[in-house]
Amino acid sequence: MKIIDDNDRDLLLLISEGDEAAFKQLFEKYNGRLHSYLLKVTKSRESSEEIVMDVFLKLWHSRSILTEINNFSSFLFKVARNKAFDFLRLASKDKILRELIWTEIEAADNSSSDDKLYLDELESQLDQVVNKLPYKRQFVYRLSREQHMTYDQIATHLNISKATVKNHILDALSFIRLHISANSDLIILVVIFF
Repeated sequence: MKIIDDNDRDLLLLISEGDEAAFKQLFEKYNGRLHSYLLKVTKSRESSEEIVMDVFLKLWHSRSILTEINNFSSFLFKVARNKAFDFLRLASKDKILRELIWTEIEAADNSSSDDKLYLDELESQLDQVVNKLPYKRQFVYRLSREQHMTYDQIATHLNISKATVKNHILDALSFIRLHISANSDLIILVVIFF
């Protein structure tokens, strides 16, 4: 069974030897599909373009091992997904970046009522999972994610240590990930907004 088509295999071999024309051809072959995929994940055209460039830059820097990859397309999209999740984690910690992404999502929502219904359904599913958390953990989680309180503020408010707050949040996130692992869109929603 052939996993990589001959064209990819040939391109990867040439790229591993430093052939820039082959690299350009590989970029042109996958750029559009990768960008479309990342746009669905990040909801940001600029961020998607930047991640595509990062992925291909990483490929170029790691070109000596490209011939060892058994399923290039799968590998490429996995690298892109990981970079997108890294971006979303960063966005969740950066208020300005989070607001920019939210603005883009709202613009997309305004253009399609189906997308809004889908986002509402994801939020509802997330809320159902959060409701399964033990009361105190759920309360700490909601103070952090919905009230946007810092760990210090929550610790003071509940008269518990900052370490306890951190443990509640980590345990809540672990529980949520476990219960929604089959739904990658819901995971992205958790990372960005909750």
